[in-house]
Amino acid sequence: MKHIDIFNSIRCAFIAAVIFSGATAPTACASDDGESPTFKLRGFGTLGGVHSNAKNADFTHGPFEPNGAGYTRSWAMGVDTKLGVQADARFSDKFSAVLQLVSKHQYNNSYEPSVEWANLKYQFTPDFDIRVGRTVTTPFMVSDSRLVGYANLWIRPPQEVYGLLPFINKDGVDVNYRFGVGEAMNMVHLSYGEISPKLPNSGTAKVKNSISLANTLDYGPITLRASYSRARVDLHTPETDALFEGLTQFGNTLSAIPGFASIGSQSLNLSNKYRFENALISFFSFSASYDRDQWLLMAELAHFNGYSFLAKSTAWYATAGYRIGKFTPYMTVAQLSPEKQSEAEIPVTALAVIPSLAAGAAALNDGINRTLTAGAFGQKSLAVGVRWDFMKNIAFKAQYDYMMLDSTSSGRLGNVQPNFQPGGKVSAVGIALDFIF
Repeated sequence: MKHIDIFNSIRCAFIAAVIFSGATAPTACASDDGESPTFKLRGFGTLGGVHSNAKNADFTHGPFEPNGAGYTRSWAMGVDTKLGVQADARFSDKFSAVLQLVSKHQYNNSYEPSVEWANLKYQFTPDFDIRVGRTVTTPFMVSDSRLVGYANLWIRPPQEVYGLLPFINKDGVDVNYRFGVGEAMNMVHLSYGEISPKLPNSGTAKVKNSISLANTLDYGPITLRASYSRARVDLHTPETDALFEGLTQFGNTLSAIPGFASIGSQSLNLSNKYRFENALISFFSFSASYDRDQWLLMAELAHFNGYSFLAKSTAWYATAGYRIGKFTPYMTVAQLSPEKQSEAEIPVTALAVIPSLAAGAAALNDGINRTLTAGAFGQKSLAVGVRWDFMKNIAFKAQYDYMMLDSTSSGRLGNVQPNFQPGGKVSAVGIALDFIF
């Protein structure tokens, strides 16, 4: 990684946001009430570093980061370091727009700024609005502020839960409606759209027909939230594509050999069964938080109804923080529990009369079951940390994560190497300077 790329990308992010607000201002139309359009530029960022004792894998911020701390380097800045700028334009009391650019560690090992938000909003009433364009996905309690470290207690959200749906935004339309329930305020959020993020090592994903419904109830210091999402997904990596192509070719070969047609059909069926094409996935979560005086308590429970090599999984976390002046020590416990994947098997013994075919079937069986096991990201973790709000709009954080991986799992580690040994315990120490401006 060339550190100069970080600063060049950060500069580009600032320039792009300034151009957006500056270029729009001279041509904007006056509002219906005669007021001039208004523009605002603001931003957020994190300067962080992480050290991990992971072996043959990396501690990362999610599946879109190609490497991190552990195998690639002892200390890594890319896990948490980011800079975002946001330009808000208000053309009238009903019509507004937003553009948010964020520079963070990308799938291709660069810090090239990406467009996180870019949408137009029409406010029909003070309690009802529609946005069109790129908006934030809303499966979690802190979805809106997921990238804004300063707005959150931890250095990063617990990956056991937030790693279930790593997609942060989508292109489409969303609707928000707010109404009172006694002394409480309730908000309903409905969205539809799609997104096509890129993955490390030439992997691709396409999330289609994504529908999300979320309901948030605020009552004094208490927030309760429930959400449901479903989508069709295409997911490709060089390794899985090669495996499924191998199954198809093997099945076609067997189908052409007298007496082995049924085994060939089994191989073809396995390829069709596990190929990640137009797969239906769904997700639901329940969240609660309490924020009053010294105490901040948060918990989320989520279930991911996965497919193929992304196992069905249930995850939860609970966080407790206690404010002591400018310091807030906190602790988080979390767990990610995948459902056991059923093993797939081409009958090797039935092919024993042709050793080369038997060996091919054994290799394919091993590839399928390794792939299914690798997608079951089971782990438990304990995180302790402290936040120090030593200046206005700036906070320093230190956090220690201790992860216990399931015996057959690499957990939420990334950049897993071929000689990685599943299971075991991994720790990470992170420091971060979060700010807003």
